[in-house]
Parts: sequence; C-alpha cells; structure tokens
Amino acid sequence: MGPAGGCVRTLLVSCAVALLPAASLAAAPPEGVVPQVRRGFFVETDVGMFFTLGGVDGYSNAQTYLQLGLGYDLADRFSLGGHFGLGSNAANCFGGRTPAGACVGSENFTVFFLDASAAYLLPIADRVYLTPKLLVGFTLMDPSPTEGAAGSMSGPNVGVGLGVEYATFMDHFSIGADVSVRLVVGPNIPAVAIFPRVKYTF
Repeated sequence: MGPAGGCVRTLLVSCAVALLPAASLAAAPPEGVVPQVRRGFFVETDVGMFFTLGGVDGYSNAQTYLQLGLGYDLADRFSLGGHFGLGSNAANCFGGRTPAGACVGSENFTVFFLDASAAYLLPIADRVYLTPKLLVGFTLMDPSPTEGAAGSMSGPNVGVGLGVEYATFMDHFSIGADVSVRLVVGPNIPAVAIFPRVKYTF
C-alpha cells in the first residue's frame, strides 16, 4: 500500500479511537431513574393564614393557621384525609353589639376544626395536580362568639377547598398550596384558610 493508503488507514483508526468514548456514553444507562409519584398513606403539616367573614365588622384580622393531617390516596385520582386545624377570629363580632358598642359574645375567639376531606387529583402538568376538595366536620369555638355567658360553642362545619400539588423529585415529598372555605353551621360563620402544604407519602 502506498503512502496515500497509509494515511487513509491512519485517519480511519484515529477517528474510530476518538468515537469510542462517545459510543460508550450513548450505550451507558442513565445514572439515575426519575422516581415515580408515590401514592398511599400520607401525613402533612400546613401553616398559613386564617380569617373569618361576615359579622358586624365584615371580616376579622388575619391570624396564623395551623393544620395537621393524615390520609390515604385511593389509586391515582382520589384521596381521603382527616385534618385538625387551629385558627382564631380577631376583632370581628358575630353576636351583635349593645347600645354601648360592646359585643354580646366574644369578638376574639379560637377556632378548632376536626374535619374529614375528599379530594380529586386532576393532573394539569407533569407531576402537578389541581386538587378540588370537599370538607365536613366538627368545630369548637372558645369563648363563644354569640353568647354573652362565658364558655365555648360547638357545631358542624361544611366546606370546599381548592389547591395545587406538586410531587417533587425528592422521593416521598410533595408540596403545594390550598385555599379552604368552611361554613360553621349554627352561628353561620364563614371561615377562610390559606396555606402552603408539605406532604410526606410513605
């Protein structure tokens, strides 16, 4: 073979050697696997804002809201849960005022919620879900918002919620945000809670 053939052979060998690393990388499996969205038993912790509507003053001052919950995902689209929520009404009178301007009940009271929820998980993007919810449960208010005598007041509540949930690439963890509106039946007090969510699925 002449000098030209030797040059061609050398060039081909050099190209093959240069392409070996690229070929090996193309054939190698990915270093990690995208985790699947976990479904099953979960717990969550939520801290946000709470206020009431209506009453003599129209609305209460915004206060801190704390919610703890646990639940179970039924397949990929439905979720059932139980939640304990704690908020407070500040400077909103629901019992009416006397001629002197004093609130008949308490215009500052703590609100305890013990609720069951049912949610539908509607996918809107990869690992992102819209979560409309129905809420029903028991409410305790202390002191009473409508009665002049000292003591607490209780009654059922019903409500709806709407949220967004993102299943992060940190396995087990989802984050999101919710808005829930409940009506405390009896004194007919609308209560609004707005909060981010941190969810851990086992």
